[in-house]
Amino acid sequence: MRILCALALVLFSLACGKPRVLPAAAIQVQVDSYPAGTALFLAGRPVGTAPRTLTVESLDALLELTATSGAEPVVEKRIRFLALDRAEVLFVFGTGNSAMAKALGLARILVFDYGAGVTFELNKADLRAEFLPLLDRQASLLKTHFTGVDVLICGHTDTLGTPDFNLALSLARARSVAQDLEARGVSREHMKAQGFGSAFPVASNQTEQDRARNRRTELVLPQ
Repeated sequence: MRILCALALVLFSLACGKPRVLPAAAIQVQVDSYPAGTALFLAGRPVGTAPRTLTVESLDALLELTATSGAEPVVEKRIRFLALDRAEVLFVFGTGNSAMAKALGLARILVFDYGAGVTFELNKADLRAEFLPLLDRQASLLKTHFTGVDVLICGHTDTLGTPDFNLALSLARARSVAQDLEARGVSREHMKAQGFGSAFPVASNQTEQDRARNRRTELVLPQ
């Protein structure tokens, strides 16, 4: 009887046009590429062209998002987390178009990007409480899919502040993330924390919105 009542409630909600409630682990994703217009696939199935918005059922599914653009290789796949249920994915094509890959001497990289809005208070290196569930997911992902893979944890800042201050702050934030991941069971010997200050922006530093995108902590893995 309880099952029948629950089913009736679901059907009634659909009939009334109420919005579908996403599963607890579902993530709404804005997918883009550079250059734009590339073909997108989820677990091998075509899902349109970039840019587009879609919903995936788990964090693991973000790893199954791929893109193609003729013969051009994907040199960087960037997964930027905005919240537990929102993310952006950017595919960068073409050798030389990823400054981080070039700086690290890697042909292809996977980047997990956490913006300062969910990670740290202004000018501080203490992890925000809302960042901890995201790090729990990240630790699980690393232990499940990237066992034995070296991970570079990178801190970045905008151009406000002195170079020395920005470098020290970016390194302190990277170390905080590394320490938390280690406490969650990620192997410390495969993690390296590094601060880059403002050396590798992902946006201009001309507006506050762009500066906010540059204030970030990344986990970079070779592909």
